[in-house]
Amino acid sequence: MNSAAVDTGMLSSVVKLKETAYHGHHQALEVLVQSLLDLDVRNSSGRTPLDLAAFKGHVECVDVLINQGASILVKDYILKRTPIHAAATNGHSECLRLLIGNAEPQNAVDIQDGNGQTPLMLSVLNGHTDCVYSLLNKGASVDAKDKWGRTALHRGAVTGHEECVDALLQHGAKCLFRDSRGRTPIHLSAACGHIGVLGALLQAAASSESSPALADSHGYTALHWACYNG
Repeated sequence: MNSAAVDTGMLSSVVKLKETAYHGHHQALEVLVQSLLDLDVRNSSGRTPLDLAAFKGHVECVDVLINQGASILVKDYILKRTPIHAAATNGHSECLRLLIGNAEPQNAVDIQDGNGQTPLMLSVLNGHTDCVYSLLNKGASVDAKDKWGRTALHRGAVTGHEECVDALLQHGAKCLFRDSRGRTPIHLSAACGHIGVLGALLQAAASSESSPALADSHGYTALHWACYNG
């Protein structure tokens, strides 16, 4: 068989591997991985088969790929996210537990994407409480900041996911941390009108040495923001 035929056959196997991982056909995947040396082959966006399987929540495929040595920490070309980010973003808690349980080093749970966002931030942003608890129980940094200086708690304050906010506060999240504009989660929850979250944050702030009435970089307090947005 000439080299062109071999290359064509290999390319076909790679394409099938990506499609199989994406659609969750784990039995076919088990056959395909035996014929490929590189399980971390990327598509045009830089996503690997493991990334696609984690994105779709195909637990069996994720398990097969990890056991065959697929890399858990390969980042895509666009958002610079890993399979851990993909599972966390979409709330696939079983896939997430498999990924973080097999990731090395252990601080991989706090790996950041191109904007400095951790899997915990993305889980909170999308309201995936199970994923939030899985990450926190694995030691995820509750007060990690992205490139805008915002934490996971800032995201919970904006989206109003009360259970996620409660989980963060239970694990010691600081409700008075400021972002790059000087805004705390209290400012953001007041601005967005999330009463339940605001109440929980104010209660947490009551035991803090700082005042929850502090102003942001433009001199606005949480009260200003609540009034401004009606």
